Amino acid sequence: MAKTKVRKSSRKSAKASIAHDVRGVISDAEQLLQATAGELGEKAQMVRKELARSIEAAKDRFQNLDDVKEAAEEGLKEVDQVIRKHPYESVGAALVAGLILGALLNRK
Repeated sequence: MAKTKVRKSSRKSAKASIAHDVRGVISDAEQLLQATAGELGEKAQMVRKELARSIEAAKDRFQNLDDVKEAAEEGLKEVDQVIRKHPYESVGAALVAGLILGALLNRK
């Protein structure tokens, strides 16, 4: 039980570290864009605009991933609670679903 908690804890800290790193990269890229605002030629300004669009898209995707992750975690908690309240029914439902899926996959 203690090993499971340690693994979950280390996964959470690794995910938090990755999230922090991604936010840092986005922040650094924004600072680079701001620092080079007036110093570039026409072609470089076009690249700069594209980079700005990419940064905004990355921010949106990253926020959406956070939202999806939170919703998935909440869903998993609810499923876990239902399975713990009704273990035999859960096993039966999984068995029936497996049989149906197996029958559908083995059809010719």
